[in-house]
Amino acid sequence: MIELKHKTRGNSETSGKPRVYFTCHPKNFEHAFGILSEDILQFSNCSIWYDPAPDGPYDEEELEALLNEMQLVVIAVTSVFLHEDNRARLVELPMALKNHIPVLPIMMEDRLGYEFSNTCAKIQVVRRYDPDRTATPYEEVLERFLRSVLVGDELAEKVRNAFDAYVFLSYRKKDRAHAQRLMRMIHGNKEFRDIAIWYDEFLVPGEGFNEAIRDAFEKSSLFAMAVTPHLGEKGNYVMRVEYKMAMERSAKADDFAVVPVELYRDEDKKDGKDWRLDTQELVRHDEFKYNVITDLKDEHSKADVNQTFIDALERIAKKKNDGSAQHRFFIGLAYLTGIDVEKDSRTALELLVSAATDAKPCPEATAKLADMYRNGDGVQADQTEAVRWQKLLADQYLAEYNRNHDPDEHKGWGTLYFRALCKLSDMQKEINGKMDEALESVQKALAFCDVLEEEVGIRETERDKALILNRLGSLYREKGRYDDARDCYKKACKIYEKLTSEISTDRARRDLSIAYERLGDLCRDRKDLAGAEDYYRKTKEIRDRLYHTSPHAHERRDYSAVLTKLGNVRKSEKNFDEAMRFYEEALELDRISADEMKTPQAWDDYGVSLTKAADIHKAKGAYPPAAEGYSSAREIFRKYMLQTDSRSYTDHYAGSCDKLASIMKRQDRAEEAQELYRESVEYRRQLYEASKTYKDAHNYASALYNAALYLKDADMMKEAYDIWNGICEEHPEYVYYRDKAKKKLG
Repeated sequence: MIELKHKTRGNSETSGKPRVYFTCHPKNFEHAFGILSEDILQFSNCSIWYDPAPDGPYDEEELEALLNEMQLVVIAVTSVFLHEDNRARLVELPMALKNHIPVLPIMMEDRLGYEFSNTCAKIQVVRRYDPDRTATPYEEVLERFLRSVLVGDELAEKVRNAFDAYVFLSYRKKDRAHAQRLMRMIHGNKEFRDIAIWYDEFLVPGEGFNEAIRDAFEKSSLFAMAVTPHLGEKGNYVMRVEYKMAMERSAKADDFAVVPVELYRDEDKKDGKDWRLDTQELVRHDEFKYNVITDLKDEHSKADVNQTFIDALERIAKKKNDGSAQHRFFIGLAYLTGIDVEKDSRTALELLVSAATDAKPCPEATAKLADMYRNGDGVQADQTEAVRWQKLLADQYLAEYNRNHDPDEHKGWGTLYFRALCKLSDMQKEINGKMDEALESVQKALAFCDVLEEEVGIRETERDKALILNRLGSLYREKGRYDDARDCYKKACKIYEKLTSEISTDRARRDLSIAYERLGDLCRDRKDLAGAEDYYRKTKEIRDRLYHTSPHAHERRDYSAVLTKLGNVRKSEKNFDEAMRFYEEALELDRISADEMKTPQAWDDYGVSLTKAADIHKAKGAYPPAAEGYSSAREIFRKYMLQTDSRSYTDHYAGSCDKLASIMKRQDRAEEAQELYRESVEYRRQLYEASKTYKDAHNYASALYNAALYLKDADMMKEAYDIWNGICEEHPEYVYYRDKAKKKLG
């Protein structure tokens, strides 16, 4: 039997909280769970469940039942997760996708997203360590995703208040499958669709256990009990406490009913023996004394059971609902997420669609449907459907805005329309790859900014306009429309410059630094090194101030990043002294981060900076310091490669072997050079065979080529030629390398 453990905010109770299942490769658990559980709990008051023995034996049917009780499956993705057999990748991920449970893969290393999408599942991934400082921050992406899948406390309370009545379902934990059948039996009657059933499979014994049950009990109007032979066992809480409480309350109040239902399947009958519970036998137990079960219903007499529930619910006078689209949204959300009812995706979809397409639609239902199809939440993931519902959502918000946009009433429909267009553009670009449609949505949002001014004020409108100009610029840049991209970025810069001069907050300065950095990157795309340097220097000036007034790790990393970009510009200009000055400053910042944070990512940044500085030493012919830099970087990459089995560290390690080999060659240290070249080839081979991507093919061929030149190995050179020749048809940019190898072969 799988015994899950859990983590919550402040070790609070799990009852009523959204349930998240965490999984990963067993080797990564200690490191990844500690980090990601804190990340998730920062943004969601949920309960995070995990198997403390993820590499132990398990029953697949039981595992699937447990996963089906979850609202989200979070997977820590690492190189070892992708390249070694493990339950998370081979069993739990496919199981979650099959059952339409949302999956959130969080990349714990750089450059794994592409491989995950191609070898595991083409679903949205989140990068915890994104080298692109201009990308949406990880925390913001995570918060949005959790908000789109998990139900917060305030909304959950509204859902609970929408139910017509509450049923307290009492059962022994070992009878979970029977209890689920009883729930389906109750909700199989459409008259009971709006009835909540308190059924918390994940309530755990401990402090507050009785209080949680008592609160649910007091809230309920009907007590349904799953009756099986297990109720006859000594020490069970159902007979000792719950049933006794129910009978006492029923005797005193007319608005409370007790319905015991005997549950069994044909396969429960064994050898023709009397296997049912002897209800009279219970009174012979001292602890169950006086707990006689009367008027017991048989689950296979469905008409009788149904009528019993109908009569009981009519007697307790369940409240009437208004049947509005808003009410259907709340009840649909309950069935989708399992808030006090069993999860039932079909019923949820039916209710949410009817709420979203009502004559007076509920936009919250439309937004939920867009997220469901985007995330595979209760339905098969379908990005075309997700975009369709998101478009409808934008139309609904615009219609509400046009109906009433009196700024004095602060309805907020215009802001919601603007945000819906932004999200629609993201979906069209990232999911459908429809760049023209994404551009159209962003252009609509930009045009609407001026209209928004009367609703949210000038300053907030200016921020929105700058945000959308940056989005538009990035789309133009991806399409190769560099002049249009530059115009958008410059307009955004002017807005941020104005905001910075007016309010001079860290947020405004940080936004301005990112805008300058984007313009610098655009100049580098266009080979305009002077322009790139100008914008990077402006970025540096701001980040220097931000870091020295608030020396936090993220400010330090941002400052290091722009110093590295300035070094790259100077290196491209062959100005090695200036390049080294920038690289050494970045190197010192990364060293501080590595010593302070002690995370693999911080050490990786430091290793990369060591390599860049060593490259300059090599270019200037200073081989001893170059060898020292490459050796130090190599030791860092080796340490974390062995600790984490990280593909990223293996890649960096192989590269450092190759670079160090080139120095050993120049210093006539033949034996060391040969060993390093062979090591580089071996690790590049492993990476290529594991991924089969064209980039790894090129890296492997390059390692073979370099080693073949030094070792005078014709077989290695032939293999390099064959690899490049094999990828040239789809990737003609590698023809140059193929022809070089061909020339060496003669």
